[in-house]
Amino acid sequence: MLSNLAFENKDWMLAVVLTGLLLFAVFIWKTWNRVADRRFYLQTLLGFIAILCLAFLVLKPTYLQKVRKEAVLLTNGYQAETLDSLKKSNGRISVLEYAPGMDLSSNLDSIDRLLIVGHGVRDYDLWQFKQSSVSFIPEAVSEGIVQLKYSQKAVLGDDLIVQGTFINPTPQSRLVLQGPGGSVLDSLVFPNNDDHRFSLKTNLKASGKFLFSLQTKGSSGTVTKIEPLPVLVDVKTPLTILMVNEFPSFETKYLKNFLSEEGHRVIVKTKLTKQKYKYEYFNTERQPVSSLNSENLAALDLIVFDDASLNTLSNRERTVLTEAIQQYGLCVFVQQTGDRFQAKTKLGAFETQPDTENTLNVAVGTKPLLEKYPVRFPARGLTEMAIGNYGYSKRLGQGIIGTTSLKNTYELLLDGKQAEYREIWTSLINGLRKETRNAGAFRSESNLAFIDEPYDFSFFTSEENPVVTLENQYRVPILKNTVVHDEWQGRVYPKEKGWHELASELDSEASQNFYVMEAGNWNSLTAQNTLKRNKGFFDSTVTDQKEKFLPQSIPAIWFFMGFLLSMGFLWLLPKIN
Repeated sequence: MLSNLAFENKDWMLAVVLTGLLLFAVFIWKTWNRVADRRFYLQTLLGFIAILCLAFLVLKPTYLQKVRKEAVLLTNGYQAETLDSLKKSNGRISVLEYAPGMDLSSNLDSIDRLLIVGHGVRDYDLWQFKQSSVSFIPEAVSEGIVQLKYSQKAVLGDDLIVQGTFINPTPQSRLVLQGPGGSVLDSLVFPNNDDHRFSLKTNLKASGKFLFSLQTKGSSGTVTKIEPLPVLVDVKTPLTILMVNEFPSFETKYLKNFLSEEGHRVIVKTKLTKQKYKYEYFNTERQPVSSLNSENLAALDLIVFDDASLNTLSNRERTVLTEAIQQYGLCVFVQQTGDRFQAKTKLGAFETQPDTENTLNVAVGTKPLLEKYPVRFPARGLTEMAIGNYGYSKRLGQGIIGTTSLKNTYELLLDGKQAEYREIWTSLINGLRKETRNAGAFRSESNLAFIDEPYDFSFFTSEENPVVTLENQYRVPILKNTVVHDEWQGRVYPKEKGWHELASELDSEASQNFYVMEAGNWNSLTAQNTLKRNKGFFDSTVTDQKEKFLPQSIPAIWFFMGFLLSMGFLWLLPKIN
C-alpha cells in the first residue's frame, strides 16, 4: 500500500518534514511536565496525528487505483445502432467524438479499454494507440468511389487514364471526366446499383498544371458530387536507350518500334552468330556499341538486356556497368527469356517467390490476361518498388535495375489492345528513368493533400545539409533517414487550397508541385483508405495487457477532520481530568 502512495507537492517534502519535526518538538516541550504518564503519551499521540494531518493537507497525498473503465470513440461513418448496442451492454461506457488531429492522451490514460467504431482514425493519429488496449469495430463505406488509380504526373501526348471502383451507385447515374475548361472528355452510365469498376480516358494535349474533375450526375443530369483530379503534364523528355539481345525475338521487335514511336533514341544490338551482330538505329546517329565502356555508357539513360546477354558480359564489362549504375545513375531493365530471375551475377538477381499461377490479369485498361513466369515479387522494401502488379525494380546506389514477370506482351498489339501495351511499357520505362547525378528528387506516397492536414514527403539528395522551402518563403524542417543515407523526410500543413510547391534552396532543378483540396473532397476514398489502414494497424498491433493504475487524490476533508478531532481531544483532555 505504501508503495502506491505519492504526493502532488512532493517538492515541498523537505520543508514540510522539517517544519513538522520542529512543531512536534515544541509540542513535546510544552507538554512535558517531568512525568511520562499515560496522559503525556496520549497528548503526544494526538499532537503527532494533528501535525501529520496538517502535513498531508499541504503535501496532498495520492494513491494508485486500478482503472476499470471503457470508452467508445465515434469516428466518421459509425452507425447509431452499434452505439446503442454498446450502451446497452455497458451503461457506464463513456462516449468520445473523434476529430482528426485531436489529442487523446488524457482520455486513454483514464480508461483500460477503448472501442473505435466507424471508419477509424486518420493515419497521422494512429500513433496514439500503440500502447493502448483497443478494439476496432469497422463500418463499411456505404457509397461512392472507394478505389482510385491515376497518374498525377504525366507526359505530354500520353493518355490520362482514370480507373477505380464505385460502390452502390444510383441506377442510371453517370460518371463524367471533365477537363479544366469544363468540357466533357469521357463518361459512363451505371446501369444498376452493383459495385462498378470504371475506366475513363483522355489524351493530354498541353503541358502545365491542370485540374480535371470527376463528376457524379444523377439520372436527371443534376450534378451530385465533384471530385478534383490534379494533373501535372510535363514535356516529354526522350531517353537514350540501348537494347542488347542474345537472339532476335518478337518481344524486342515490337518494343523497339514502340520506343522509337515514343520519340526515344534507340540503339538495338542483336547477336546473329557467335561473332556477328546486327545494329539498328532509331531517332539517333549510327554509333555501334561493340563493347561496354565508361565512355559509351555515359551517353546512355537506360539499357535493356535480355537475361542471356547480361549473363554473358565479360568481367571488365560487368565491372564498368556496375560502376555506371551505382555511381552515375544508369538504369537497367532485364527481359527474362528463360525464368532466370536468380542470375549468376549479383547485378541481375531479383528477389522472387514461387507462384503456381502462369497467367496474370494485368492491372491496366481492360485487365487483359497475359502469360507470365511462375514467380511473384515480394512486398517492397526500403530499396524495392513494385510497378503495377507486373513489374519490380530495386535501387543499386544511384541507379535502378528492373524487370517484369510478363511473357510476350506483344500479343496485346496483335489483339488490338494498343492502349494496354502502351500503359504497361510506359510505366516500366518511367519507373527506370535515370536521375541527374547530385540532383534532388521529391517523392510522396499520396496524391491527395488537404487543408490543415499533414502532407508527408521525402527528399532524396546528396547534399550534406539540404534546405527545403514551401512556396519559396517558408523553410520546412526535415529529418535525415537513419537507414537510407540520402533520404530526408519532412511534413507540411498547407493552409490554402490550390497548387503548392516544395523546392530545394540549394538545387534549383529539384521541386515538387502538389494540389491541396478542401475538406470534404474524396470522402468515400479517404474513408475506405482509413478503414483499410485501421484494420491492418489494429490487427497487427500487439499491446501488452498490463493492468492500468491511475493516481487518485485522497479527499482533504479526512485530514481536516483528523486535525479538528485531535485538537478537540487535546482541548478537552485537561478539563476531563
